[in-house]
Amino acid sequence: SSGINAEYGVCICIEIAARQHRLPLEKTFLIKLAGIPQKQYKTAFSVVETLLKVKNNITMQQLGVQFSCSNFVPKATQIHAFYTNKINKHQKEMGHEPLELDGALYKCAALVAAAKMKRAKTSSREFSSALSLSVAQLDTIVKDMISLKVELQDEAVAETFAQKVEAKSRQMQVKAGTQAATQRTDLLWRFYPTGTLQSVYHQEFLDWKAKMVKLANS
Repeated sequence: SSGINAEYGVCICIEIAARQHRLPLEKTFLIKLAGIPQKQYKTAFSVVETLLKVKNNITMQQLGVQFSCSNFVPKATQIHAFYTNKINKHQKEMGHEPLELDGALYKCAALVAAAKMKRAKTSSREFSSALSLSVAQLDTIVKDMISLKVELQDEAVAETFAQKVEAKSRQMQVKAGTQAATQRTDLLWRFYPTGTLQSVYHQEFLDWKAKMVKLANS
Protein backbone atom coordinates (compact mmCIF):
# COMPACT_ATOMS: atom_id res chain seq x y z
CA SER A 1 0.00 0.00 0.00
CA SER A 2 2.98 2.29 0.50
CA GLY A 3 4.11 1.75 -3.10
CA ILE A 4 7.60 0.68 -2.03
CA ASN A 5 9.08 -2.12 -4.10
CA ALA A 6 10.68 -4.88 -2.00
CA GLU A 7 13.87 -4.83 -4.09
CA TYR A 8 14.82 -1.20 -3.61
CA GLY A 9 13.13 -1.16 -0.19
CA VAL A 10 15.94 -3.43 0.98
CA CYS A 11 18.53 -0.90 -0.24
CA ILE A 12 16.79 1.87 1.68
CA CYS A 13 16.73 -0.23 4.85
CA ILE A 14 20.46 -0.89 4.44
CA GLU A 15 21.12 2.85 4.26
CA ILE A 16 18.95 3.57 7.31
CA ALA A 17 20.76 0.87 9.31
CA ALA A 18 24.17 2.21 8.21
CA ARG A 19 23.20 5.73 9.27
CA GLN A 20 22.00 4.66 12.68
CA HIS A 21 25.29 2.84 13.31
CA ARG A 22 27.37 5.66 11.78
CA LEU A 23 28.87 3.32 9.17
CA PRO A 24 30.36 4.58 5.87
CA LEU A 25 28.24 3.89 2.81
CA GLU A 26 28.65 4.52 -0.91
CA LYS A 27 25.37 6.26 -1.71
CA THR A 28 25.81 6.27 -5.49
CA PHE A 29 26.35 2.51 -5.56
CA LEU A 30 23.31 1.93 -3.37
CA ILE A 31 21.04 3.96 -5.68
CA LYS A 32 22.45 2.10 -8.66
CA LEU A 33 21.79 -1.20 -6.89
CA ALA A 34 18.20 -0.12 -6.19
CA GLY A 35 17.70 0.29 -9.94
CA ILE A 36 15.58 3.45 -9.74
CA PRO A 37 16.23 7.17 -10.46
CA GLN A 38 17.79 9.22 -7.68
CA LYS A 39 14.69 11.41 -7.30
CA GLN A 40 12.44 8.37 -6.88
CA TYR A 41 14.89 6.84 -4.41
CA LYS A 42 14.82 9.99 -2.23
CA THR A 43 11.03 10.03 -2.19
CA ALA A 44 10.88 6.33 -1.32
CA PHE A 45 13.53 6.82 1.37
CA SER A 46 11.38 9.45 3.09
CA VAL A 47 8.34 7.16 2.95
CA VAL A 48 10.23 4.22 4.48
CA GLU A 49 11.64 6.45 7.23
CA THR A 50 8.12 7.52 8.11
CA LEU A 51 6.75 3.96 8.04
CA LEU A 52 9.56 2.67 10.25
CA LYS A 53 9.37 5.74 12.52
CA VAL A 54 13.10 6.29 12.26
CA LYS A 55 13.14 9.87 11.01
CA ASN A 56 16.63 11.31 11.19
CA ASN A 57 16.86 13.18 14.51
CA ILE A 58 20.25 14.69 13.79
CA THR A 59 20.94 17.91 15.67
CA MET A 60 21.74 21.29 14.14
CA GLN A 61 25.21 21.14 15.67
CA GLN A 62 25.89 17.73 14.12
CA LEU A 63 24.80 19.02 10.71
CA GLY A 64 27.06 22.04 11.14
CA VAL A 65 30.04 19.78 11.82
CA GLN A 66 29.15 17.34 9.04
CA PHE A 67 28.93 20.07 6.39
CA SER A 68 31.70 22.30 7.82
CA CYS A 69 29.40 25.23 8.55
CA SER A 70 29.33 25.31 12.36
CA ASN A 71 29.66 29.11 12.29
CA PHE A 72 26.11 29.31 10.90
CA VAL A 73 24.55 27.06 13.58
CA PRO A 74 23.46 29.88 15.99
CA LYS A 75 21.75 31.84 13.20
CA ALA A 76 20.26 28.66 11.71
CA THR A 77 18.88 27.67 15.12
CA GLN A 78 17.20 31.07 15.41
CA ILE A 79 15.76 30.81 11.89
CA HIS A 80 14.48 27.27 12.48
CA ALA A 81 12.78 28.22 15.76
CA PHE A 82 11.19 31.35 14.27
CA TYR A 83 9.98 29.47 11.19
CA THR A 84 8.53 26.62 13.29
CA ASN A 85 6.72 29.03 15.62
CA LYS A 86 5.29 31.00 12.71
CA ILE A 87 4.03 27.93 10.86
CA ASN A 88 2.48 26.34 13.93
CA LYS A 89 0.93 29.61 15.03
CA HIS A 90 -0.88 29.66 11.69
CA GLN A 91 -1.82 25.99 12.16
CA LYS A 92 -3.36 26.81 15.54
CA GLU A 93 -5.30 29.78 14.12
CA MET A 94 -6.72 27.47 11.43
CA GLY A 95 -7.71 24.91 14.07
CA HIS A 96 -5.15 22.35 12.88
CA GLU A 97 -2.63 20.24 14.80
CA PRO A 98 0.98 21.57 14.97
CA LEU A 99 3.37 20.26 12.34
CA GLU A 100 6.52 18.27 13.10
CA LEU A 101 9.29 20.44 11.66
CA ASP A 102 12.25 19.07 13.59
CA GLY A 103 13.55 16.75 10.89
CA ALA A 104 16.79 17.02 8.93
CA LEU A 105 14.98 18.66 5.99
CA TYR A 106 14.05 21.79 7.96
CA LYS A 107 17.33 21.97 9.87
CA CYS A 108 19.31 21.75 6.63
CA ALA A 109 17.09 24.41 5.10
CA ALA A 110 17.78 26.67 8.09
CA LEU A 111 21.55 26.19 7.67
CA VAL A 112 21.37 26.98 3.96
CA ALA A 113 19.17 30.03 4.67
CA ALA A 114 21.59 31.26 7.36
CA ALA A 115 24.52 30.91 4.97
CA LYS A 116 22.68 32.76 2.19
CA MET A 117 21.70 35.57 4.56
CA LYS A 118 25.41 35.95 5.35
CA ARG A 119 26.15 35.93 1.59
CA ALA A 120 28.18 32.74 1.93
CA LYS A 121 28.44 30.26 -0.91
CA THR A 122 26.46 27.11 -0.19
CA SER A 123 24.56 24.51 -2.16
CA SER A 124 21.30 22.76 -1.29
CA ARG A 125 22.43 19.88 -3.48
CA GLU A 126 25.27 19.01 -1.09
CA PHE A 127 22.81 18.58 1.79
CA SER A 128 20.17 16.80 -0.28
CA SER A 129 22.63 14.30 -1.72
CA ALA A 130 24.14 13.35 1.63
CA LEU A 131 20.82 13.04 3.47
CA SER A 132 18.52 11.77 0.71
CA LEU A 133 16.48 14.97 0.66
CA SER A 134 14.59 16.49 -2.23
CA VAL A 135 16.50 19.45 -3.71
CA ALA A 136 13.30 21.14 -4.92
CA GLN A 137 11.60 20.78 -1.54
CA LEU A 138 14.71 21.94 0.29
CA ASP A 139 15.04 25.02 -1.94
CA THR A 140 11.37 25.90 -1.42
CA ILE A 141 11.75 25.84 2.37
CA VAL A 142 15.00 27.82 2.16
CA LYS A 143 13.21 30.49 0.12
CA ASP A 144 10.39 30.63 2.69
CA MET A 145 12.89 30.98 5.54
CA ILE A 146 14.83 33.75 3.81
CA SER A 147 11.57 35.64 3.25
CA LEU A 148 11.34 35.92 7.06
CA LYS A 149 14.59 37.90 7.23
CA VAL A 150 12.90 41.25 7.92
CA GLU A 151 10.68 39.74 10.63
CA LEU A 152 13.73 38.09 12.20
CA GLN A 153 15.56 41.43 12.28
CA ASP A 154 12.53 43.18 13.79
CA GLU A 155 12.30 40.49 16.47
CA ALA A 156 16.00 40.86 17.29
CA VAL A 157 15.67 44.66 17.57
CA ALA A 158 12.55 44.32 19.74
CA GLU A 159 14.28 41.79 21.99
CA THR A 160 17.32 44.05 22.42
CA PHE A 161 15.09 47.04 23.19
CA ALA A 162 13.11 45.01 25.74
CA GLN A 163 16.34 43.94 27.45
CA LYS A 164 17.52 47.57 27.66
CA VAL A 165 14.16 48.69 29.06
CA GLU A 166 14.26 45.92 31.68
CA ALA A 167 17.82 46.82 32.69
CA LYS A 168 16.93 50.51 32.97
CA SER A 169 13.83 49.65 34.99
CA ARG A 170 15.91 47.60 37.41
CA GLN A 171 18.37 50.46 37.84
CA MET A 172 15.56 52.92 38.54
CA GLN A 173 13.95 50.53 41.04
CA VAL A 174 17.24 50.08 42.88
CA LYS A 175 17.89 53.84 42.90
CA ALA A 176 14.37 54.70 44.10
CA GLY A 177 14.41 51.91 46.66
CA THR A 178 17.81 52.94 47.98
CA GLN A 179 16.68 56.55 48.38
CA ALA A 180 13.49 55.48 50.20
CA ALA A 181 15.38 53.14 52.49
CA THR A 182 17.97 55.84 53.23
CA GLN A 183 15.23 58.31 54.15
CA ARG A 184 13.56 55.68 56.34
CA THR A 185 16.83 54.92 58.13
CA ASP A 186 17.67 58.62 58.62
CA LEU A 187 14.21 59.21 60.07
CA LEU A 188 14.64 56.37 62.53
CA TRP A 189 18.03 57.68 63.59
CA ARG A 190 16.46 61.05 64.48
CA PHE A 191 14.24 59.40 67.03
CA TYR A 192 16.69 56.68 68.06
CA PRO A 193 20.17 58.18 67.67
CA THR A 194 21.69 55.43 69.81
CA GLY A 195 20.84 51.97 71.04
CA THR A 196 19.63 48.62 69.71
CA LEU A 197 16.89 49.88 67.38
CA GLN A 198 19.36 51.95 65.41
CA SER A 199 21.68 49.00 64.76
CA VAL A 200 18.79 46.68 63.83
CA TYR A 201 17.33 49.00 61.19
CA HIS A 202 20.75 49.92 59.89
CA GLN A 203 21.63 46.25 59.31
CA GLU A 204 18.23 45.68 57.68
CA PHE A 205 18.96 48.54 55.29
CA LEU A 206 22.44 47.24 54.44
CA ASP A 207 21.07 43.75 53.71
CA TRP A 208 18.36 45.16 51.48
CA LYS A 209 20.79 47.41 49.62
CA ALA A 210 23.18 44.51 48.94
CA LYS A 211 20.26 42.48 47.58
CA MET A 212 19.23 45.28 45.21
CA VAL A 213 22.77 45.81 43.92
CA LYS A 214 23.09 42.07 43.27
CA LEU A 215 19.77 42.12 41.40
CA ALA A 216 20.87 45.03 39.22
CA ASN A 217 24.09 43.25 38.26
CA SER A 218 22.45 39.88 37.50
